[in-house]
Amino acid sequence: MITTCQQFLISHARASGVFALVLAAVTVGCSQPPGPETGYVTGVVTLDGKPIDKAVVTFEPANARPSVGFTDANGRYELIFTASRNGAVLGEHQVRITSAADAGGGEGGQPLVAARKETIPTKYNAKTELTAQVDSGSNTIDFDLKTK
Repeated sequence: MITTCQQFLISHARASGVFALVLAAVTVGCSQPPGPETGYVTGVVTLDGKPIDKAVVTFEPANARPSVGFTDANGRYELIFTASRNGAVLGEHQVRITSAADAGGGEGGQPLVAARKETIPTKYNAKTELTAQVDSGSNTIDFDLKTK
């Protein structure tokens, strides 16, 4: 026959075991991938109020790898940090937006697709004046570029 004291010990042992399993599952399931902490970044790029299609958006932090995104027909982009991670590292970034990017990967180092004529003013790419702050969590960062 099990005494009241033994029942108490058994029930607490079971509860502790379940708690330990839940804690382990939560810890493993919520862990970040290795590398710097990133924030999810999306936004819209327009030039004189019109969406820019097929632009390359690059966020360049001071001391980490850059993140890149490509605009769709609506000017919307989503940054990619690595092949398996979206977003950009936290902190201040210099931002470059270009419409004249080559698509690499051709034979002998030649681009698969030749660069298009740059339609975005150099103050947004080669001589960029754009900056952005990436914070933890979701970030919506829109760019309304002007030709003048």
